[in-house]
Amino acid sequence: MTPMNISQEKEYMTVSIILVSYDRLEDLRTTLHGLVRNFADISKEIILVDNHSSEPVVKSVQEEYPQLIIIENDKNIGFGAANNRGAQKASGEYLLFLNSDLIISGNPLPGMIQALRSDERIGIVGCQLLNKDGSRQPSYFRFPSLSMRFLQLTGLKKIILKIIPHLRYTRNGTDNLDFVSGAFFMIRRSLFHEMNGFDERYFMYIEDADLGYQVSRRGKKSIVYSSRDIIHLGANYEEDTNPFVLFHMNRGLLLFYRKNYSSMKYLLLVFMSMTAYFIKIVVYSWKKDHQKVKKQYVDLISLYWNTFTNKDQRG
Repeated sequence: MTPMNISQEKEYMTVSIILVSYDRLEDLRTTLHGLVRNFADISKEIILVDNHSSEPVVKSVQEEYPQLIIIENDKNIGFGAANNRGAQKASGEYLLFLNSDLIISGNPLPGMIQALRSDERIGIVGCQLLNKDGSRQPSYFRFPSLSMRFLQLTGLKKIILKIIPHLRYTRNGTDNLDFVSGAFFMIRRSLFHEMNGFDERYFMYIEDADLGYQVSRRGKKSIVYSSRDIIHLGANYEEDTNPFVLFHMNRGLLLFYRKNYSSMKYLLLVFMSMTAYFIKIVVYSWKKDHQKVKKQYVDLISLYWNTFTNKDQRG
């Protein structure tokens, strides 16, 4: 490492902590309160990127936490793109990306930093997240696959996990995982910029899978640090009760397959998904209040058809 003079040392930060906000001010306050209180002994800077919230997020945070670096976007540019804006301002050796809906009761950062410093093969360190009741929340995942997609679309995944819930945790956190949750993870700033950060074509969801995939392609691995310090309030993103979430999850999957997998896998994803959603339309047509749900699946079929026929070049 190149020696630094005294003025450089004052500017140098070990960790740049980056959060993206979009409304939900009270959740953000809870996150910032726990962060400032528990990460006090870490050399750090905190960067908040606001995606044009309708709530007075920026004004409130500026008043309560004047030490924060705040970036205001003039529109909602998406999760990955906003994080990239924060990373451009960062000066830390490591970048810590975290969601703005966390309850932080301790400090896992020293252990996460030590993991990165002890092994150059480690590219990303995630953190074991908890649900509000103290149970473990899924914090690492496998890369998207056609077999898993089939289980999701048919509902078999939920059934299997109800019968054998421990299947979510079949790997040890010290092993080489596919990718970790984007809700709380650390990466070397140099590696993040080497990969040009998050792919900004993802608006929300799957961008963490894509980042983990790019890390693995560089011969690096992802691990999860064992901790009980972080509660993630966010709901399970696999639930299909929110049309916005479901749409962007599918849009992200399409981009991931088209970017990272073979044309055959991409075509199979499109065929499988369109078939499943068409069947759901038929099923829901016999149920009460089916029009709203039917429109949700019609929109998804349109999404797959448009991307398949290159009408939507964004993925």
